Amino acid sequence: MAKVAVASTDGVSINEHFGRAKEFWIYEVNEQGTYHLLERREVLPAIQTDHKHTAGYAAELLDDIEAVLIARIGPQAEVELLAKGVFALEITGPVDKALVSYGKRGKYIRSKLVRSPVEGS
Repeated sequence: MAKVAVASTDGVSINEHFGRAKEFWIYEVNEQGTYHLLERREVLPAIQTDHKHTAGYAAELLDDIEAVLIARIGPQAEVELLAKGVFALEITGPVDKALVSYGKRGKYIRSKLVRSPVEGS
């Protein structure tokens, strides 16, 4: 099983930029594609206004997660996450479809990402 964070404003669609997310929805996803919501983690409002520290704070907030599904992410934030062993995947659309796909293809996705260096690092 994997813990996956989703950047969403409504829990229905992946529609949030990593650096602007007010909260992350945390799911446990298994290899058959089933999942369930574990919790919602709020990003502190003071952190959201200080863009210099947002990436590091959010990476700390998600350091027990395997992957983050977000609409967009900047290169610094992606490097911060990768340093914690967290993969960032840019994707938009329904949360349920993305979680099912990640569950069924997570091992393949991880193996490809491990072999592909992050741009700019």
